Amino acid sequence: MQVPQVTEEAAQAVVELYPTPLLLAKAYSILGGDTSAQEKMLKKKNEMVNAGASRNIFHLIWGDG
Repeated sequence: MQVPQVTEEAAQAVVELYPTPLLLAKAYSILGGDTSAQEKMLKKKNEMVNAGASRNIFHLIWGDG
């Protein structure tokens, strides 16, 4: 919940989908470097995660490049 635009509900939704950062990173890697798809992945998987939160979580886990 230290990530901008990530509410408690969004954080909980992400943890329910991906209990560890490693599992989340693996899910991002499956998208094969498609940054746009990676940024939108969590929003598409759970409506509790808004677009900004999805993007910010991706950049926290994956890094900015």
